Amino acid sequence: MRSDSVGFSPLGPAEQQALGTYHTYFNAFDSVVNILAHPEEPEYLQDMLQVLGQASASGMTGLYLNEGQRKARLVAAWRRPDCRLLQYTPEPFLHLDYDQYALLADTLAVGMVLNKSLLELPLAEQMLLAQVGVRQLLCIPLLQRGEMFGFLAFLNDDERHQRDSVELRLLSMLANHVAQALVRARLESEALANQQRLRALVGATQDMVFELDAQGVVRQVWSGHPALPAAEQLLNRPMAAVLPYELANELIRALPAIMAGQASRQFNCYLPQQEVSLLVRIQPVGETHERQAVVLLQDVTVLMQDAARKRTMLDTLNLLEEAIVDLLPSGILVEATAAWANLRAIESREVAAELGRPLTTWVHPEDATALQALMSQQLKSLEPASLRFRLLRSDGDFIWVELRLIAHRGPEGRITALRGVLRDVTVAHINEQNITQMALYDGLTRLPNRILLDDEIHRAIDEAARLQHKVALGFIDLDHFKQINDAFGHKTGDELLITLAHRLQGALPEGGLLARWGGDEFVALIPELHDQRQLAVIAENLRLAARQGILINGVETQPTISLGFAIYPDNAESGEELLSAADHTMYHAKHAGRNSVCFYSDIVHLKALGREHVAIQSRLSSAIQHSGLQVFYQPIVNTRSGEVMAVEALARWQDDKSGWISPELFIPMAEKVGLIQELSEQIMLQAFAKLRDWREAGLSQRLMVNISRSQLYLPTFVPQMVERLAQFKLRPSDIIIEITEGIALTDYARQMRHLRQLANAGFVLAIDDFGTGYSSLSQLHEMPANMLKVDVSFSQRLHTEEGRRVMQAIAQMAQGLQLDLVIEGVENIETVRFLQGMGVHYMQGFYFSQPVPPGVAELWMRLGMQART
Repeated sequence: MRSDSVGFSPLGPAEQQALGTYHTYFNAFDSVVNILAHPEEPEYLQDMLQVLGQASASGMTGLYLNEGQRKARLVAAWRRPDCRLLQYTPEPFLHLDYDQYALLADTLAVGMVLNKSLLELPLAEQMLLAQVGVRQLLCIPLLQRGEMFGFLAFLNDDERHQRDSVELRLLSMLANHVAQALVRARLESEALANQQRLRALVGATQDMVFELDAQGVVRQVWSGHPALPAAEQLLNRPMAAVLPYELANELIRALPAIMAGQASRQFNCYLPQQEVSLLVRIQPVGETHERQAVVLLQDVTVLMQDAARKRTMLDTLNLLEEAIVDLLPSGILVEATAAWANLRAIESREVAAELGRPLTTWVHPEDATALQALMSQQLKSLEPASLRFRLLRSDGDFIWVELRLIAHRGPEGRITALRGVLRDVTVAHINEQNITQMALYDGLTRLPNRILLDDEIHRAIDEAARLQHKVALGFIDLDHFKQINDAFGHKTGDELLITLAHRLQGALPEGGLLARWGGDEFVALIPELHDQRQLAVIAENLRLAARQGILINGVETQPTISLGFAIYPDNAESGEELLSAADHTMYHAKHAGRNSVCFYSDIVHLKALGREHVAIQSRLSSAIQHSGLQVFYQPIVNTRSGEVMAVEALARWQDDKSGWISPELFIPMAEKVGLIQELSEQIMLQAFAKLRDWREAGLSQRLMVNISRSQLYLPTFVPQMVERLAQFKLRPSDIIIEITEGIALTDYARQMRHLRQLANAGFVLAIDDFGTGYSSLSQLHEMPANMLKVDVSFSQRLHTEEGRRVMQAIAQMAQGLQLDLVIEGVENIETVRFLQGMGVHYMQGFYFSQPVPPGVAELWMRLGMQART
C-alpha cells in the first residue's frame, strides 16, 4: 500500500557501544591524570585504582611492583563493594613469585597484556585465582624503557565479562601513563631523599691539624679526627707507623719538597679502610734549619659523596625524557638538562647557546601570553602549577609540551628562580583530540554529534532561562535519502550528506549550531531567538540551501528536506521535551508532502494522537485479523470524455474508539509491525470480489491496486496474483499495478526482473509518486511501465511559474516515452484546464471525487463525470 513514511538509520549498537567506551575512558583518563599529579596524597594509588576499576567494570584492581628480579608485591588495591570476590587478600596474592606462575611472568616480561578467563590459565594460576573467586583476569605490564617493573591487575568474578580491542587499547594507554607517573614519582622521591641526606651531613665534618719534622715524626697535634689515631698515639711517633698507609705514603712523598722550601702542596687522599676522603694541605713553617711542616686534614667525605650523588642525579635526570629547566624570575632560561636538546631537536652542544634567552622565544605566539601569566602567578604562589603549550623545534615544527613550574626561594624567602619540568605530550594531546573528536563529533560530516548537541542544548536552555530569551531547535530530514542510497550506493549517499551538511551549516545565523542526529537527519540549534518571524526566515534559508543542485553520478538533482521546529519555553520546558517536540513536528512536515517546514505551535493539537499510538497499533492488529478494514475507491478520470477509466483501491479503517483513522497513520504502522502483507491481502481480496461484481454488471473499468515492497520481493507474488484473479474470474489485464518510484529503484536489477514478470503476465504497470525519486531517463526507458502517476506535490505547485515549467517537462517526457500520464492531487478547475492545455487528460483528485465507498464509485463509473470536465 502507499506510504509516505521514510525510515532513518540511527547509530547501530556497535557504534553506540564504541562511543560509550571512548567516553568512559576519556573521563577516566582525566581523573587518573589529576590523581597521579598529586602523589603526596596518602591514598592516591587507591583512588587511581578505583577510577580504573569503575571504568573497566572490574570487581577488583591491584597495583603490583617488582621486588628484586623474580618477585612482585601488591602495594595498593581497590575492591568493588558489591562484587563476589573474597573480602580479604590471601598471602599468595600479597607477594607473587614469578617463578611459580610462568604464563603470567613470561607474558608480562615481553610487554604483552594477559587477558584470560580462569579456565584458559595454567593450573598454578587457576589455583591462585580460585582462592578469591576470580573468573576473569586482565594484567597489563608497567614498563620503563622496555623493562617491566610491575603490572596492573583487573579481576572479575564473572567470566562473561569480555573486553573488546578498543577497551584493551584504552586500558593499555592508561597503564602507560600510570607507569610514567610511577617512575617519575620514584625518581623525585629518590632525589628528595638525596637532598635530605646532604642536609644532614652539613656541619658534620671535622678538621685535624698536626706538625711533622724533617724525619716525618709527629711533633704536635692540635685536633683529632674520629677515623685517625688519637693525639696521644701520634705524638713523637713516625707518621709511617701510626697513620694509615695511604695518608702516610702521600705525606712521605711530599715532605722532602716542602722541607726544601716549596711553598705548599694540596692533594686528596682516600682511606679505604676508614671510608674517609680527606683534603690534605701541607706547608712549611719556620726557618730553613728549623723548618717544620704543618699538615691540615679536612674531612671532605660528605662533600665528595654529595658531588657523586649530584653527578648521579644529573645523569639520572638526563636519562629522562623530561627536561629540567631553571629560569630567572623574569623568565630567562639559565639551566637545562640534556632532554632540552631532544625537545628542541638540537645537538647537546647547542644547549649552552640557548641559555640566557627568554623561554617565550620558543613558544607559539598564541600560547606565549598564557605562559607569561603562569610565570607571573608563580612569583606569588607557593604551590606548583602546570600549563600545556606548543614549543618550537629547530626544524620549524611545533610540539605540545607540558610545563610543571614551581618557584625556588632563597634562605631569606626571596624568589631566586623558577624551576620546571618540561615533557613532550604531543602524542597524548593528539590522542585526547582524537578521542574528543570521536566522542563528540560525527565521523562523516565532522558535525557535532548527539552527545555534544545534548550539552549545547542544556547550556542554551540554562542561559535562556537566566537571560529570559528563547531557544529554537529544528529537526531536519533529507527526503527520499534511502532511494538515493539504493539507486547510487552508499558512497554517493555519503557524499550527498557531506555536501548537504556544509550547505545547511552555511545557512544558519551566527551562533547557530548544526549537528548530525543520525542517518539522514540533522538538528539545528538557535541558542538565542528573538521571535518566530526570525525563525521562519532561518527555516526557509535552510530549505532553500538544500534545494541547490547537486551532481549525482553526472545527473543534477535538487534534494529536498522536511523541517520541524519547536521553541523553548513556548513548546517545551526541558531539552528532552524540546527534542521530542521538534522531532514530532518534522514527521508531520514529511507527512504533509515533504520539502516543507512545520512549527510545533501549528500542530500541537496532534500531540494527543502520539499518546494513543500504542493503543491504536493494538486495535489495528485486531482489525486486520478480523477483516475490519474497508476498501474505498477513487476514480481516475479521462477529462476528454468525462468517463472514469479506472478506480484506485484504497484501504480505510473506522476504529470503534477513535473513528476514522488516517491511512497516513495506520499504513506506516502496519509496515513497521510487519502487518502490511496481511493488510494488502485483505484489501485485494475485497477489491477483486467487488471488481468481479462490476464485471458481471457490465462495467469495464480497470482496478488500480498498490503493491508494497515486501509483496514485490516475494518470489511467488506474480503466480499467486494470477491464480487469485483466476479464482475471481478476472484477468491480469483488468488490474493496474501501482509501484512507487522509490520501490522500483530499490535494488534496481532485482526489481526489473519482478516488473518484467508482471508485464509478461499481462498486468498494466504504473509508476506511482513519480518525481519523488531519482530515476534517470534510461531507467524509465528500461522499465516495462505503461503509466506514470505524478506525485501530488507537483500539482500543488502549479500556481508558480517554476511548478508549471516542471509539469510541462514531465508531460513532454511522458509523451516522448509513450507513457500514459496521470496527475494526482487535482483540486480545482484551473488545474484541470492547465493540464488539458498541455495535452494531459488523465487526472485524479478531490476536485473529481474523494475516495468513496463501492456503491458511490459504481455510480461514478456508470454516469461519468462530464460535469466536472
